[in-house]
Amino acid sequence: MTLARIEEGGRSMPGSRGLSLFYLETAGSDGGPNGIRVHRLKDKLGTKALPTAELTLDGTVARLVGVPGAGVKQISTLFNVTRIYNAVSAVSLMRRGIALTRDWARRRSAFGKRLSEQPLFLETVAALEVELHAAFHLTFHLVRLMGKVECGDATPDETAEMRLLTPLVKLATAKQGVAVASEVLESFGGAGYVEDTGLPVLLRDAQVLAIWEGTTDVLSLDALRAIRKEDALAPLLASVGSRLAKIRSSRLGAGVSRVRAAAVALGAHVARMAGEGEFAEASARSFALSLSRVVAASLLLEHADWTEATGRGGRPSAAALRWCARPLADLVDAGADHRSESRALAMDESPG
Repeated sequence: MTLARIEEGGRSMPGSRGLSLFYLETAGSDGGPNGIRVHRLKDKLGTKALPTAELTLDGTVARLVGVPGAGVKQISTLFNVTRIYNAVSAVSLMRRGIALTRDWARRRSAFGKRLSEQPLFLETVAALEVELHAAFHLTFHLVRLMGKVECGDATPDETAEMRLLTPLVKLATAKQGVAVASEVLESFGGAGYVEDTGLPVLLRDAQVLAIWEGTTDVLSLDALRAIRKEDALAPLLASVGSRLAKIRSSRLGAGVSRVRAAAVALGAHVARMAGEGEFAEASARSFALSLSRVVAASLLLEHADWTEATGRGGRPSAAALRWCARPLADLVDAGADHRSESRALAMDESPG
């Protein structure tokens, strides 16, 4: 699936409005390249097994899909799939890294004890496990919503929730994946930096998760568009509130209170974002990450409440409470003075 411009009389509409969606096959009817010329394969940091190339399409046979000029809107439905796939990849990468670290901890000895018996090492790996719990619940809640939407079973609120959650989940899990991969390599000491262990590839491949399908900044702005144009925030926060209202475990009460307070702070921040364009853009990343943390917290608490009620152990509760103990609504107050200072710091200038 690709976007291209349809020319009429040698002219085409500029910008994204002129793009139409096409389906093309890489091989032509004769079995050779379908008008595709490869200029070079890119020498990438990671994902070496997946070739990425610079191409020219010249005489390529393609079929128009849908309405001419509506390509961006039409191809955006693919973003739901690819961004969710990106999040699933981040979760699986974290899971693999932590599994390798656990196995290493049971075998490696230092200072007279196995790493699995070292209190500080256990704290480090426990923190990674909390990240994994949050990323897993966030991602597969979104997978569930996508399934309902694709089957025609979703309510309008669930459809709006999916629209906003898709960029949020992708950006949040991608950042978590990079951070967890870095910690996994560090947990192996020097072995984590040596190619023949197979470990460095985890970090190299993790880095692309924050880049393709939209960088963190691009996705943060997309989340703002979903809030402004599709009024998607209210259904998302209502979903969070509904989950919190059903939690009965007294052990989880402190976490519930923290999530509710964070949701209130997010609501106040959104009200300010509506009135100040540059404020909204400058604080978009911190807002998106904060909103994703709040949603993840509500999902962790919901799962922990269920595990306690069914006698399935306390690990989910420990993960939920540790996640909720962190700053959830860590928002940037991006007023005029802050933005002036940011420009000075970013561009090596004197504050205005």
